[in-house]
Amino acid sequence: MRLEIGSFPVNEVDFGPRTFWVDGRLQIDRDSLLAAIRSDARITGASLVLVRPGESVRVTSVRDVLEPRIKVQGQGSVYPGVCGRPVLPVGTGRSHRLAGIGVIEVAELDMYDGNDGWLDGFIDMSVEPVTPIASNPNLCVVLDVDESLDLADRNVAAHSAALVVSDQLAAATVGLEPPELETFELAEVDSSLPKAVYICCFRSPQHYSDSLTAFWTSIYGMSRLTPPWVLHPNEILDGAISVKTSWELVNNPTVKELYRHHGADINFVGCIAIRTRWSSQDEKDITSHQAAKTAQMLGAQGAIISYDAGGNDFMEVIRTVQACENVGIKTVFVTGEEDPSTNGPPLLEPLPEARAIVSTGMGIEAGSGGPLPPVDRVIGQKMLMADTSQRQNLVPSDGPLPGIRWTDHYGFSRISAFEY
Repeated sequence: MRLEIGSFPVNEVDFGPRTFWVDGRLQIDRDSLLAAIRSDARITGASLVLVRPGESVRVTSVRDVLEPRIKVQGQGSVYPGVCGRPVLPVGTGRSHRLAGIGVIEVAELDMYDGNDGWLDGFIDMSVEPVTPIASNPNLCVVLDVDESLDLADRNVAAHSAALVVSDQLAAATVGLEPPELETFELAEVDSSLPKAVYICCFRSPQHYSDSLTAFWTSIYGMSRLTPPWVLHPNEILDGAISVKTSWELVNNPTVKELYRHHGADINFVGCIAIRTRWSSQDEKDITSHQAAKTAQMLGAQGAIISYDAGGNDFMEVIRTVQACENVGIKTVFVTGEEDPSTNGPPLLEPLPEARAIVSTGMGIEAGSGGPLPPVDRVIGQKMLMADTSQRQNLVPSDGPLPGIRWTDHYGFSRISAFEY
């Protein structure tokens, strides 16, 4: 599989009478985008708001962040299978991307019925950016959805609207030659190089929440994930996996770094995606053993393992590291660490089998990292949880807020520290 990704950097963005990209400048026709969104009768209200790094603005009710991308050669569509999009395999041909801008889907809407389906995260543009998304300008798609619909239909309507915006922005690059063109292909390499796989663990809460329509992680639009999926890395870079921040997955630095080493010091043989948040220990063990067996069948001698959610979900991840090591596959575990002020261990469970651990930073629990300053403007819900464990304990979204943790699951951050 050969995939070309053409990048069109966005250095300047504003609204104007038509949508186009030229020499790093993106102009957005707000009226035509709103007309396209409002043509869906399920959408009862919509607005588009640009936010930029350094502005005194906080974006709440964040459901997903998309990078505008479009297929210009090859089959399928970017972000396939989601909201009725084609399910043809992706990862071949050419895709164009608007680099340096995100489309933030904003709606006061639970992701699923049942336990912990609410949204508690936010993006603060006013402070020094520590996340890749806050480092870029973003177009917020703020939506109201017909409340007479059931939750599953409202979720699809909201995400469909965000995809419409993403598609129309990316369409501005059709027919243009990209300033930067990258090629991703797992060419044949020296057979003596050690074979490596990337095992990515994704939260899929349908079973745990008793909600079969949970709008969360999906692969080719299928949200009821069963382990394991074997994917070509190009499929991930072309949007085959969607999650709360799809932007992070299509820009996954672990996949790109493995590609850089392919043929030099490793033979990158593919990716394995597994579901976490099973409800019984047997299910968790089955998942981890199947992941290790699949890696063995690919001939892997080494594996990089990452995950996207802790707590209950972390147990499958730990078991996967152990299962791989127990069958002779050397692992590198990419993980954040727990807040040391709680007097707990850096990992939720001891992992003596781990051969190598890469720490992506330390998660500071809400309230222990000092408050975020108040902001002049809020986009999204006007009240937020002061403590994510107590949903009813709400505070104004524009006021000072406890610093709620952001965990770098994939290795984006350049933040580092020296210990003397």
